[in-house]
This record gives sequence, C-alpha cells and structure tokens, in this order.
Amino acid sequence: QKSLQTWQTGLLAPMVVNRDPREDLTSIAANPLDLESKDDAKEDAELEAPQLPGGRRVAIVLATATLILILFPCLELDPRYPDASKGLSVLLVTALFWVTEVMPLSVSSLLPMALYPLFGIVKASSLAGHFFSGVSFLFIAVFFLGLAIERWNLHTRFVHVMLSKVGGRVELYMAAFMLCTWLLSMWISNTAAMLCILPMVKSFQESIDDRHSRFQSGMLLAIGYSASIGGLSTPVGTPTNGVFMMLFQDFWPEQQEFSFATFCVLALPLSAALLVAAYLIACATFVWASSEKVVIDADAFLQRQRMGKVSFEEMVVLVDLCCLMLLWFTASRIDQFPGWKHWLGLTQLSSGSIGLLLTLPLFVLPCGRWLPPWLRCCLGEDRCLSICKGQRPSYILDWGSIKQDFSWEILFVVGGGSLIAHGTVASGLANLIAQSLETLGLSDFLFIVLVLTVVAFFTEIVSNISTLNIFGAIIVTAAHHMGYNQVQLLLAVCFAASFAFMLPMATGPNMVVYSSGRVPIGQMISFGLCLNVTAILLGSVYIYFMLPVLLQFTGISYADLPQPSPG
Repeated sequence: QKSLQTWQTGLLAPMVVNRDPREDLTSIAANPLDLESKDDAKEDAELEAPQLPGGRRVAIVLATATLILILFPCLELDPRYPDASKGLSVLLVTALFWVTEVMPLSVSSLLPMALYPLFGIVKASSLAGHFFSGVSFLFIAVFFLGLAIERWNLHTRFVHVMLSKVGGRVELYMAAFMLCTWLLSMWISNTAAMLCILPMVKSFQESIDDRHSRFQSGMLLAIGYSASIGGLSTPVGTPTNGVFMMLFQDFWPEQQEFSFATFCVLALPLSAALLVAAYLIACATFVWASSEKVVIDADAFLQRQRMGKVSFEEMVVLVDLCCLMLLWFTASRIDQFPGWKHWLGLTQLSSGSIGLLLTLPLFVLPCGRWLPPWLRCCLGEDRCLSICKGQRPSYILDWGSIKQDFSWEILFVVGGGSLIAHGTVASGLANLIAQSLETLGLSDFLFIVLVLTVVAFFTEIVSNISTLNIFGAIIVTAAHHMGYNQVQLLLAVCFAASFAFMLPMATGPNMVVYSSGRVPIGQMISFGLCLNVTAILLGSVYIYFMLPVLLQFTGISYADLPQPSPG
C-alpha cells in the first residue's frame, strides 16, 4: 500500500500547482484544469490496480456451486430414492470443478469426501475405503517402472533399434514411429511416451525438406494419436483403464480381480485396429494425396541418433520389464490355463502386489559403477558408466528422482472418481437415471453407439478419468435395467474415454504435439474429428460383435452379474 501511495504521489506531482498554505482554498476550485488532472490521475491509478488472476471465474463457479448445493437437495426427484437429489448435487458440483478446473483436479477430487457425509448419503469411514484401493498400488508400481525406463533411456534404445530396420520410404518411417509410440504407451503413460519420442521425431523431420510442412504436422499428429491409442491396450497404459478395474472391484466386490491378461485380450484388438485406421488416414491425407513425393535423408538421421553399447542399467530394467509382463499375463485364468497364482496357492496376490514385488528391488540394486571390479570387467567397463540425466546415481531408482517426477495427483483423481461412482450408486441417482434411459427403448447396438458418441465428445473437454467416473456407474446401472452385459457397457465407456483426438486439452499427447508449434489447430480438429468418428463406428461394431466372443474365450462372460453394489 505504501509503495502504491508513493507511485501515485509521483504521478500527481507534475499536475499539481504549488500554493501557499495561507492562500484561499476557494481559488483551487477556480481552476478546472487542476481538478480534471486529479480525476484523470485517480482513474489511471484505479485502472492499474492489480487484480486477482481468474478471480471473476472463481467467483462465478463458487456462486453456481453454492446455488446447486442449496437448491438441489430440496427437490424430490423420485420418492423411491430420497437421496437422489443430494447425490445429483454432489455429482454436479464435482463435475463443475472438474470441467472449469478452478482448482487442480487432485484437489477438487476430494470434494466428494466432504459432501457425501455432509448430506448423510455415505459415511466418511465407508468412503475412505474406496479412495485408496489395490488398483492404486498398480499405478504406483507402473510409475516406478516408467521412471526407470525413462531414467536409463531404454525407450530411446528401443526406438533406435526399430528405426534402423526400416527401409527408405517415408510411410515406413511413419509406421515405425507410430508402432514404437504405441508399444511404449502400453507400459508408460501416453504423455510420457510422447515426450520421450518427440525429440527423435523432430530430429527425423530435420531430414525432410521444409516444403513438406503439412506432412510434418500430420506425422506429428499421427504419432500423438498412436500414444493415446496404445494406452488403451493394457490396464497400465492409461489411468482410465486402471479406473475401470477399480470400478469393477467396487461394483462387484465378491468377484475375483479383473485380471491383467483378460483386459489385454479384450482391449488389444481394438487398439490395434484403431492404430491401423489412424495410420491409413494419415497416409491417405498427407502422403498418398500429395502431388510431390516426400524425400528423406535417412542416413543422416540415423547418424545423428547413434547410441553406444547397452548399459548395465538398461539390461536390469529390460529384464525387470520382461519378467513383470510375463507374470502379469500369466497370473490369472485365461480359457483352460488356470494361472500361476492358482498353481502356487497365491490367489491373494493382485496385479498391484506383483508390480511392487518386481519394482521395489530397483531401489536397492546398485548402478554399474558400484559393481565389483571382476563383474565390471566381465560386462565391459563402457557398460558400467552409469550415465543418465542429472547427477550420476548410486542405485537404479532412488527416492530423490521419484519425488521429483512421480505423478501423485493421479492417485487423488482416481480416488475421487471412485468416491463419485460409489456415491452415485448409494444415493439411488444411478438407478433413477438408468430407469429414464430404459424408456428410450434403444436396441443393444444403438445404445452402445449412443454411449460411445456421448462419452467420446464429452471427454474432449473433460479429463478422461473424470468422464469415466461420471458415466461409469450410470451406464452400468442402465445396462442392468435393460438386461445388457454390464461389463461390456463399462468397457465401452472406458474405451470411449480414450477417444479424444480433436482438441489440444483433450489428452496429454495432443497437448505435447500442439505445444511443439508445428501443428495448426484447424488441422488437429479436422484429423481428430475424422479419427473420432472412425473410433466410434469401429468401437461400436467391435464391442457389439467381438467383445462377447472374447469374453467367452477368457472363460468368464460376466453376463449374470448382479446390480452394482452400493456397499
């Protein structure tokens, strides 16, 4: 305040005429120019006063949320579900904060923990058990594994090996980049996969003439979309898949865990089909339709990307990844194979427990430079230099790197979404909306098309985790009322939550690609809309015709599950 007064005094000083204190004060009023100068100075000072960033937006959201929390609980939507209006108010307020993001998603995800007990819908002790579950530990294990892969550049090695086997045609290089990104995003987050591969893509595009800028931007988009598509393939590829597994546990607690292998069997064919569709659309639009052939200097690119020998740390992380993949895929029953957990009597192990068993040892395994001299000699001294970004570490993983790069907010968002799903069922709101949807009289196929369309375009402006949490409980309850397979419809919502290709803010890979400055927003919208429509049509056919067959193949059809449990 003092500095503002000093600034105002300095601004007004040249405008004020010096006067004798004994002079008649009425003479001041006689000079209108002095008064006008003072008024202008005051207005300028008021205009320059600092304002709270986003203050008006926050005020509007808070006012809207307050009105919802006051008015909606007073309504009676249906006498059979007296708490439905309260559940609706909590859902709307949480969704409002998720959409507007006036608070970080991780913070607004805690709202249900406060609001559901406030309205007497669910006890706080019951909600706490849903906030952090076994799937949360699966996320933690995958984050550890992903950070180890990134730290020791195993992903770069993988991409380099793939690209070195490709011929000279530009379509093959684009296919190789998309395939590498697709495979990487199955095991690390799709955003991290795109960030890892982006420098190599930029280096590759330096070997292409600037006249082909449209192809360069189209290639970036195709690679970004392959990251989102690849994340759809496994339970650890994107948080929405983990949320699906968490919702499955919450809705049907008496069922065994939805196994890692079962999810991959159901999701991988659709993901592969979407990857092929994205590749064909990109080639048809940016390569085959071009009147001029795109020429690349592949030798110069590969020369810039030369890497040294495989390091000891890369070997350790690769072996750990392969063992983890093998254990995850073979842990539970697939068709006639009972799974190693059944053979060893370890049925209490979950996918998260298996992940931690293989990633926690990375914190105590020393780097190559600390190995005994005889072992370094056997491996080769040049493989034991322990060089990575930042300071040379002593262990494969350490807590300092984890604290810096770990995505803690994901755990909060996933937990908050689980609370929303639980509260929506417990309040009776899911039943009420499901009965309304039942009156539409849609066939199985049309209902799947409707669900995929609504969710796919809704997730363009709302995070995919929030989208699945908002629609999951409602669609599953509607499927139960209509006599449809509930798991089939929950998978439809889960898959469609990853069909976000149109806008930069829709997914992390979209934002990474757009932030590169090489992709016009119009091109992203047109390519993304085409892929959105393709994904909806392809997904509808796949879920309606193929998914029941694959569910039968896994040995469990989930056709006779009870209504989701509110307990």
